[in-house]
Amino acid sequence: MTDSHDEVSGLGTYLYCLARPECLSVVQGPAEQDLRGVDERYPVAALEEEDAGVVAVIGEVDPGEFSDQNLQTLSWIGPRACRHEAVVERIMGASPVLPVKFGTIFRSRASLKEFLGRHREDIVRVLDELRDKTEWSVKGYLVEAEARRIVAAADPAIQSRLAALSPSPGARYLEQKQLDAMIETALRAWVERVTHDLHEVLALHAVASTELQCHAGAVTGRPERMVFNCSFLVTPAALPDFRAVLSDQQHAHKGTGLTLELRGPWPPYNFCPTLSEGES
Repeated sequence: MTDSHDEVSGLGTYLYCLARPECLSVVQGPAEQDLRGVDERYPVAALEEEDAGVVAVIGEVDPGEFSDQNLQTLSWIGPRACRHEAVVERIMGASPVLPVKFGTIFRSRASLKEFLGRHREDIVRVLDELRDKTEWSVKGYLVEAEARRIVAAADPAIQSRLAALSPSPGARYLEQKQLDAMIETALRAWVERVTHDLHEVLALHAVASTELQCHAGAVTGRPERMVFNCSFLVTPAALPDFRAVLSDQQHAHKGTGLTLELRGPWPPYNFCPTLSEGES
């Protein structure tokens, strides 16, 4: 596609990810027949920077469809974001990938090539660093009522205050409020200690790690409170030990109300530099 074609058609060049030439077997081979893009009308394609050994996995889209209103409408963005992710995951099966965020659109292939030229060294470096590594997500969910009982039972000061509660309803009410505050303080300290130690022990078996925001129940769809949300960059060789450590942590915290969830492998979204600069 030339710039003149872009200008006439009004289509933009949608970028899914950057990869190595090994991905061409997926983009250009028989496997591409069921590789659906964000806009299903247009096939997934490859733009190769041969000198750098870099392939941009791209497609065509109508930029006008990526309006603020559509980008805030779950029914519109949901299936398209899933197709974006599916393309990146397919490419990840054949090559290291540098994924980019959903909705990264360039005016033309020429503007994308110009962008790739400016960032060639960084792209090559990151693809080399990410080879044979994938992202794994570990999330921790806490049943607070259960954890609160465990923490209170293990704290001598709380147990002493509990045993000394006044039989008088008025005094007992105030003492119970103070006791509840003590338990909440102890619970927060316990969660901070456990999650810190969990991160530390898992990070020993990862190339890199990053702490992410914990989401509210409205986002997770779970009644438990999310207290741990980290991503880890892991090699295939280290993955068995990583899984074993996580299993040991699950067992160690059994009965405390803490549940750990492992998901992956994912493209390394949380371990890539942003490519928003130069987006057109």
